[in-house]
Amino acid sequence: MIGVASKPGRIALGALAFALPLSSFAACADTKAGNTDEEDPSKVVDARDAGDASGDAGPDAPSCDAASSDCVTDAISCDDAAWCPVPSPLAPTSVLTSVWGWGKDDVLAVGSGGAVLRWDGAKWSAVKAPDAKLTFTRVWGTGANDIWLIAGTDALYHSTRLAGGAPEWRAEPNLGGEPYNAATLFAVWGSGAGDVRVGGARLQLDTREGFVDFNQFVRVAGATTWEGVAGSGTVRGIWGASATDVWMLVDNSATNPWEKGTTLHGTGPSAEALRWTAIDSRSAVGLDAIWGSGANDVWAVGELGTIRRVGAGDARWEIVASPTTARLRSVWGSGPKDVWAVGQAGTILHYDGASWTPSVAAFPVGPKPELYGVWGTGPDDVWIVGDGIVLHSTGDHSGGEDAGGGS
Repeated sequence: MIGVASKPGRIALGALAFALPLSSFAACADTKAGNTDEEDPSKVVDARDAGDASGDAGPDAPSCDAASSDCVTDAISCDDAAWCPVPSPLAPTSVLTSVWGWGKDDVLAVGSGGAVLRWDGAKWSAVKAPDAKLTFTRVWGTGANDIWLIAGTDALYHSTRLAGGAPEWRAEPNLGGEPYNAATLFAVWGSGAGDVRVGGARLQLDTREGFVDFNQFVRVAGATTWEGVAGSGTVRGIWGASATDVWMLVDNSATNPWEKGTTLHGTGPSAEALRWTAIDSRSAVGLDAIWGSGANDVWAVGELGTIRRVGAGDARWEIVASPTTARLRSVWGSGPKDVWAVGQAGTILHYDGASWTPSVAAFPVGPKPELYGVWGTGPDDVWIVGDGIVLHSTGDHSGGEDAGGGS
């Protein structure tokens, strides 16, 4: 049971008597994150040979339509690309969904088949996962002693220390009450170790005030329980400039079909008592990821190559010209003039302070991989993860016309 104080903007959770079924998880189906039958990543060989990806792909290389821009027929050298594959103990059929770290020599990547990998500055290694059968969809934290992991749509784990170089995971209680009625989680963010917010699909609970919809849970400094935050729609992304200045991406199309790309701005006296205001995203399609360099510079990306930007006090989001129609699933930057977005069919885009342009990766011959996560420590150290692949850039932002490798 989750203890929730009764304060303005929040509903106290009483005895859980009955709840409507969870919203469908179909919205995440295209991330290929639902397969729990992958091999243990600690027992598989490197997905790619060390060094360049420019060698012959071999007889077992996956086939694709050579005429398609989503197909690599002539692999290029890492010397000619901004992004180079890095060997990892990941099965080629596995998916890495998220990447985050706390230093150049300390990076985590997570994904399907219980994959939890760590970069130690020299190589990627598989580390112990809390459950080898789960798919991990988000990893985030504030440092080595504060790491959060979302898994299997309704599981949440926390690590406050490293043991032998691996996070020591502790399962958080099922958010929503009973195991059969746990919240489906898609996003996690916090302003610090004491302030963490998670969001996901609408969850209807029977409270002392009657049936109430929740789509967020927050835990503040010193608290031992999570507080439910009333809201409808599915939370797809969370980012904030501070604990009292938070942005959310919400898909509310189940209620109103035209509100697939809803954005909410939360401000207020404290993290647990934010007032949420809808800000016009000017997008009829879904938005999947959000990041900002500060309160005056927030980016959101999503379906059909949609890119939006908003600053403090803006009445609506700015429509930003995009060089792609591919779905963009993750965005991150080192500052207002260095922002990356990645997504469908190997799409990698870079913003230099003036415009977004494609960037080239040394993909192997075959279909370009789906990309799901981007994160770095600075402009000279950025990681991208996706379908059976880990990419690294050391600061060469050169791109060219073909986003994502040779064709």
